[in-house]
Amino acid sequence: MEEMKFEVAYMPKEVKEDVPQVCVLVDVLRATTAMVTMLDQGCSEIILTDDEKCTLKKVGVDQKTLVCAEDVYGNVSEHAQFSPSLISINSMDLTGKRVILKTTNGTLAGFTLWNSGNQHVLVGSLRNAKAVMDKAVHMANDLGVGVIIVCAGRENGQIAALDDAYTAGILLEYGKEAAEALNRVPLVKDSGKISSHLLKRYPGTVEAFEDSGSGETMRRIGCKEDIKLCSVENLSDLAPVLEFTENSSIVVKNMNEVVYK
Repeated sequence: MEEMKFEVAYMPKEVKEDVPQVCVLVDVLRATTAMVTMLDQGCSEIILTDDEKCTLKKVGVDQKTLVCAEDVYGNVSEHAQFSPSLISINSMDLTGKRVILKTTNGTLAGFTLWNSGNQHVLVGSLRNAKAVMDKAVHMANDLGVGVIIVCAGRENGQIAALDDAYTAGILLEYGKEAAEALNRVPLVKDSGKISSHLLKRYPGTVEAFEDSGSGETMRRIGCKEDIKLCSVENLSDLAPVLEFTENSSIVVKNMNEVVYK
């Protein structure tokens, strides 16, 4: 049986340029979890940005466009209607809405992957853990490449994040199962083994998230409930893809695609 390589990048800048691979982007607290949740809530399109005010001017203001953005401290941006907190998103009806999204790490990670020449990027979280890894493995199998889980990190992607690294370990388990189902031998590189060993350090996901710097931020800004909300696995069957458009935009669309089972 052929091998399928699995790796983890603990910061986006660790991803090699122009290497054929399928990337699964993770910013579990909270950007990628928020993206999947918004799509589950009926959002038709998410536009990633590094300047929500500028992007809003470009796309135009209308009743179907909302801004979800946080400031450097994790609070709601002055130009946004809401932040990427699942506490608020879970109660929203986003059917047919377009959302402009900016976060401190997750959206920047998307741009970093784009600039590195990566053309196959999926949005991953625990909420869609099985679905996204099933899709990533099938894509990698079709393309004859490996899978790399890319952690968004903290401080604008300059340092590793415990919550993302722990999540990568869980995603790897689903990825290995998916590879074996295709009669491929999972080859987990050292970077992946680090995340896998990290799973043994904590009694569960909530404890790991609470111990992370991101968890500390959630408590500081009054969003402690997001820790538990972002730790739940497999609430969604979506496996969103980042689309890199010609006009220098990154878009995530609700394609209602059938996910590999």
